[in-house]
Amino acid sequence: MKIKDILVHLDGDNVESGTLALAVAQAKRFGARLTGLFARKEISTTAMVARQPSGTLLAQADAARKAFEAAAAGLETRWWQIVHGAEADLLSEAVFCSHYVDLVVVSQPAAYGKNIPETMVEQIILNSGRPVLVVPVEYTHRPLGKQVVIGWRSGKQAARALHDCLPLVDGAEQVLVASVRGFSPMDKTMPQVDIIDHLRVHGLPVTGERVNTEGLGVMDSLLSRAYDIDADLLVIGGHVGKTLSFSGKAGAGTRHILAHASIPVLFSC
Repeated sequence: MKIKDILVHLDGDNVESGTLALAVAQAKRFGARLTGLFARKEISTTAMVARQPSGTLLAQADAARKAFEAAAAGLETRWWQIVHGAEADLLSEAVFCSHYVDLVVVSQPAAYGKNIPETMVEQIILNSGRPVLVVPVEYTHRPLGKQVVIGWRSGKQAARALHDCLPLVDGAEQVLVASVRGFSPMDKTMPQVDIIDHLRVHGLPVTGERVNTEGLGVMDSLLSRAYDIDADLLVIGGHVGKTLSFSGKAGAGTRHILAHASIPVLFSC
């Protein structure tokens, strides 16, 4: 899949963060259109009841739009905004908008504070059907997709994430596939599929490694290996929690990575 349509979420406070800068860089890299989506909770109860934006929210949206247009100058762009600010609608409409692009770029949940619903980033990951690039709070821009760690287990989410990351890791210098369970079936009567072999067909400089979880959980082990090789991208499947309802939260592993990653993470679900 070629990345030709990118969406970046802005809350008005993160326009000066690495999130917008990284989205702009990827749009330039792929010659893609970049859409800015303003979505932020309304602080005025009266405005929420009336489903009309307050003057404060409109001013925040306008400031975000101007910052977006300045940062994305020279690119093909468009601007969307959800300005009524009701929490439930922010969730559903942000996910809805995410269906219509190739890649979604958002900030780490901690970057937003109380500006957006607590689970909005999780809901975009779980329900957009799109790869979602989550940018950490303290992010200094560097080329993306040169030093990569892919968390692998044979399942739908990991397979989707691995496929979705291919445009981003094209031209990578190192791709480390980390797995707890290994890379080929233990049952020798099954076809001996191998995810390392599959990635090498794509011309990637890939190596496989069994994750050592002694003293650490799986997710912390992945983060540790990403730190060890100075990775600029972690790729992982997003998992839902115990409930499958739209209001349900992501699984513990996904939430842990969202909270603790210090590099961009590509999630697919």
